[in-house]
This record gives sequence, C-alpha cells and structure tokens, in this order.
Amino acid sequence: MTSPAQPIKYRRIARGSIAMIMRCSLWLGDDHLLSVKSTGYTEDYVRIYLKDLKGIVSQRTKTWMLLNILLGIVVGLCGIVILNTNDIFSGGTIALFIVGTPFLIVFLVNLLKGPTCKTNLLTPLGLVDIPALQRTRKVTRLIQELRPLVAAQQGSMLRSELLSRYDNQRTGAPSTPAPSPTP
Repeated sequence: MTSPAQPIKYRRIARGSIAMIMRCSLWLGDDHLLSVKSTGYTEDYVRIYLKDLKGIVSQRTKTWMLLNILLGIVVGLCGIVILNTNDIFSGGTIALFIVGTPFLIVFLVNLLKGPTCKTNLLTPLGLVDIPALQRTRKVTRLIQELRPLVAAQQGSMLRSELLSRYDNQRTGAPSTPAPSPTP
C-alpha cells in the first residue's frame, strides 16, 4: 500500500499588485518557484524549476522617481500654503492638512521602499514576467536567497570556466577539446 504524496511546503518570497486589479505573489518550493497571479475570479500559476533557471533579468523603471516627484510637489505645495497662513487653526488650513497628510505618507512609504524595477526570470523557454518583484531591494534579496539553491540543483561553475565557455562560444571554438584522431 502506497502512502499519499507529501504536500509541497511553500514559503512566500514576494507579493505585489498591478494597478489594484491583480494580486501577484512569488512562492519558493523545495525545487521550484511558483508565480501566482490572481484577479479574484481567476488564478494563473507558473512553475519555474530551479534546475531550469538560467538567470534573473531586472531593469529599473522610472516609476519610483516620477511618483516621488509628483507626490513631493503636492506635499511641498500643501506645506508652503499651511506655513504661510496667519491662522493655523482655520478651516481651510485644517482641510489642507487633512488632504496633504495621505500624500505625505504615500511619499515616505514609496521613498523607503526604494527604486522600482521590472523583473523577468530567464528559462529555456524564454522570459517569464514576475510582477511580484517590483522593487530592486526584493530582487537583490531573491538573488541572494536563490544562489545557493540553484547551485545545489544545477551545480556550481568556477568563474574562469564560465568565462572560457563564453569566449569559446563567442569565437566559435569548441568548448571541450576535440578527441584526438585514432589511426
């Protein structure tokens, strides 16, 4: 009699959202990553085995900077108007303070989270978009966490060996020495 299969234990690595419409998360299993995209009605799953992972491609976006500029302008204008009033406790000043405070909170949270990025995982089948990884700090943490796991699945390669393989592919030379001909 066979025992039932052990359930896979997952640990959430990252989560995020796309325009408040879709929730995204990235989970780490024993030998794979699982990307989940959920709209509330449907869920899409993409499983990426660590043995097939070729690389992580992350490109910084301008979203962080633009959002900080816009929020900074709004917060700055609210602050200037509040500080230039004679009566701090007037109705207009209090209303402006109430309106400006959420902008200040979002500005500070965005500033603390750090730069934004677009992240893809490189697999043999192509690039897989991972919208849960939208901050460079999260990507850096993921790389540090995955490096030993991927090395355990794929084996590690010395830097000199990697560079020689790259040079051989670039020049067209065989990566392994050709066997000597036998007479």
